[in-house]
Amino acid sequence: MTMSYESLPLPVVPAPYRVRLFTPGDMDGVIALYSHPDVARSLNFTVPVSRETLHQKLTGDLEAMHQGKGIRWVLSRDEDPTPVGYLTLFNWSQKDRRAEVGYMVGRELWGQRVMTGVLPALIRFGFEQLNLHRIEGLVNVRNSASYKALTRAGFQQEGVLRGYQADGNGGGFNDLFLLALLEDAWRASVAA
Repeated sequence: MTMSYESLPLPVVPAPYRVRLFTPGDMDGVIALYSHPDVARSLNFTVPVSRETLHQKLTGDLEAMHQGKGIRWVLSRDEDPTPVGYLTLFNWSQKDRRAEVGYMVGRELWGQRVMTGVLPALIRFGFEQLNLHRIEGLVNVRNSASYKALTRAGFQQEGVLRGYQADGNGGGFNDLFLLALLEDAWRASVAA
């Protein structure tokens, strides 16, 4: 059984932002976000990142959505449909009731705590709409902003995956923090 993302409601994020399902029509706008050298580097793409690489990645994301392996959304501002971020619950396992959260915001929004406001909506969506038991986040140990966003949202660090990912810019291998939030801990925090 696969997830039917088309019939699910959209996560409700705080103003001035909104989300919509990622479609092929969003490809150029999302590629522009990923193309910024700082954004590409933070997400472990080789810098400069090629348009072809990003197009292949996003085409794969669309295919994964159609296969029921995750959902991708575009983050934009209320009055402007231009993408300012890209959000996902992916690597979805219906059997194990778990998924991984992923996100990216444009370089101009860094330091503004956008994900601190948006992450609770993705978490709520995962637990209430996808019936998840566990949501995971993998974060490069050098990405302190992403780590802080997840811990503010209630995620707990479970370990460090040493040498887990080849560095996209030839710098050896990256260590990643493994963080997770369980449904019962989330429900207790929202009930408090």
